[in-house]
Amino acid sequence: MAAEGIRVGVVGAAGRGGGFKEALQTNGAVVTAVCDVREDRLEQSRRWLGADHQFFDFGEMLEGCDLEAVVIATPMPLHVPQSVEALKRGIHVLCEVPAAVSVEECRELARACQGSSAVYMMAENYTYTRPNVLVRELASRGLFGDVYYAEGEYLHELKQLNEDTPWRRRWQTGIEGITYGTHSLGPILQWMPGDRVTRVSCEGSGHHYKDPRGEEYHQDTAVMLCKTARGALIKIRVDMLSDRPHAMANYQLQGTDGVYESSRGGPGDRDRIWLRELSQDIRWHDLDSLMGLDALAQRYQPEIWRNPPPEALRAGHGGGDFFEVLDFTRAIRDEAHCPIGIHEALDITLPGLVSQQSALRGGAWLEVPDSRTWAAEEPARPQLQMVWPRELLSRPPEVSLPEAYELRQYCPADEEAYIRLMDGAGFGGWDHDRVSDCLRMMVPGGFFVVEHRPTGALVATAMAKHGATEQHPFGGELSWVAGDPEHGGKGLGRAVCAAVTRRFLQAGYQEVYLLTDDFRLPAIAVYLRLGYQPLMYADGMYERWDALRSALSVR
Repeated sequence: MAAEGIRVGVVGAAGRGGGFKEALQTNGAVVTAVCDVREDRLEQSRRWLGADHQFFDFGEMLEGCDLEAVVIATPMPLHVPQSVEALKRGIHVLCEVPAAVSVEECRELARACQGSSAVYMMAENYTYTRPNVLVRELASRGLFGDVYYAEGEYLHELKQLNEDTPWRRRWQTGIEGITYGTHSLGPILQWMPGDRVTRVSCEGSGHHYKDPRGEEYHQDTAVMLCKTARGALIKIRVDMLSDRPHAMANYQLQGTDGVYESSRGGPGDRDRIWLRELSQDIRWHDLDSLMGLDALAQRYQPEIWRNPPPEALRAGHGGGDFFEVLDFTRAIRDEAHCPIGIHEALDITLPGLVSQQSALRGGAWLEVPDSRTWAAEEPARPQLQMVWPRELLSRPPEVSLPEAYELRQYCPADEEAYIRLMDGAGFGGWDHDRVSDCLRMMVPGGFFVVEHRPTGALVATAMAKHGATEQHPFGGELSWVAGDPEHGGKGLGRAVCAAVTRRFLQAGYQEVYLLTDDFRLPAIAVYLRLGYQPLMYADGMYERWDALRSALSVR
């Protein structure tokens, strides 16, 4: 590849993408094409970025121009689909944060990177600000000693920005948990080289603000606690809603031989540090003053900030926009290792995604997967999905049972019998905590069990679980259908599934779905007879359902 003139396409050019202009041009890239859905601003963006071509469709831009790289500066749910499209074509990707909006998307992105010769880099610009880079250098040299605690906060009130960019209303302020935590976690994990978050717990502070339509935002403040593989504790706080003076990016780092605290922007407040290397007396030093000392600068100041070019000083996010593009272009040219490649990107994306589930489960500690282990795995085969047809939303199914059986709601006294039922049905691993977790996600009046009257045994069950996902944002999931094999053939499975479906429809759900597996032929037959329809949401689904219909003799 030539040393100059990397041909770049910018998607989201009429918004965030336009901010990369100077960084791209200064670092040897040529913006060849721009793409945006906002037709009224696209021509202006093309002229601003100096591109020859403009497109409304991302795929057409990839096909219509001889691009070597793309900058993806679009809304969060587009990051993975667009990154994957580019990587499949061998086009290098610099993508805005976060890397993905679901754990499943993270797997898809990791597979795409593994199968591509192109460079993938996530554009986490806060890792490049001058204080954060200096702290990284000090930590890498061991001057903080054994680092065991850190904090990161992103306090950025943006209720009006939600109205100007409506996608944020769902993806940043419409989901519980830490939806936008990479600006906080990114620098911190660089201060803990070789470490990663292995489990998280997340809780919120409640709902105190409403949007202009009178709808509640998600939790005003969400706090995520992280434990790392080496035992460190990290606290991440994100608040995009509270009315308060601006204090967007705040950090703390604590080690056995030093501590750093960033300024919160208040009167007289400044970045401060104490290192045993600087002073045996435990007292604060002004970080800005220390960075101005020649001796300290020569010993510890990283090269990029010793004599930064004017373009870096003018760039957005404290110079981060310039330096991340510099590293991206150097990685493309094989001049340097990509510092925020796929695994580093997922290290700072996955904890926040898992935190969303933790917040829904009352702050439960949940494991964070390591994307490095996925490379050795076979690609996960997606589960089958079935949906209740829209034309049947006003026609709930009837529930009928033989005389010897009673349909009722689960009660706490059923716990031991319920766990025995699940074990007998082949669903091992149930205990008190797992039942409690499910109860937190249950639609009221939606936990059905069937009791065999002569013996008092529980013999069938199903749950109406609130199951909002990216595919089903207003969805309810027919979940954990199980039956005692000794009572098979009596229509008990159909009865509990019909009861759950009726409960969802009574509660006003417009999306009712279920997940199942190819080998569960008896259950699939019940779902089909009840009225559920297959959802063709992934590659290979038509072939799998054709095979199932043949096995079930259902056409």
